[in-house]
Amino acid sequence: MKNVFQKCLRRDFGEYEYLLYVQMCREELRGQTPEKMSYENKPIYQHMYQLLKQETPESLTDRAERLLDTMHHAFQIGRQFFSVIIFYILSNIVLIGLELDYTVTCISLSLIGACFLYKLVEFLTNKYCFIDAYLVMVYKAVLEKLQPPALY
Repeated sequence: MKNVFQKCLRRDFGEYEYLLYVQMCREELRGQTPEKMSYENKPIYQHMYQLLKQETPESLTDRAERLLDTMHHAFQIGRQFFSVIIFYILSNIVLIGLELDYTVTCISLSLIGACFLYKLVEFLTNKYCFIDAYLVMVYKAVLEKLQPPALY
C-alpha cells in the first residue's frame, strides 16, 4: 500500500523521478549526522528546482494546490484513526452482545476485522513514511521558492 505522499510525488514527477529522489535521499541520509545545511544546498532540492523552474505559474499553482490537498489528506488519516478504533471496539461488543447465530457473528466480525486491518495499514503506512515526508517537504520548499507567496 502506498502512502499519500508517495502517490502525490509519483503523480507529479513520475515513477522514474520519484525512485531517483528516494535513492538520492537514502544516500544523503546513509551514515550521516543531521546537518544544518538548508534545503537549497541539497542535490534533491536542486534537481527538483531545475525541473520545476521551467513550468508555467499556472502549473506551479496546480502542483501547490495538489500538494496542500495531499498534506490535508494525510493529516485527516491520522485524525480519523482514533474514531476507527472506537468504532471497531464498539461494533465488536455490539455484535457479540446481540448473540446472533454463530456463523453470522463470525462472518461479521471477520468483515469488520478486515476493514479495521485496512485502516490500520493505511494509518501506519502514512505515519511512518519518513523518506516520502522528507521529499514532500523539499518539494514544498521548491514550490514556495518558485511560487508567489499568495498561496502559502
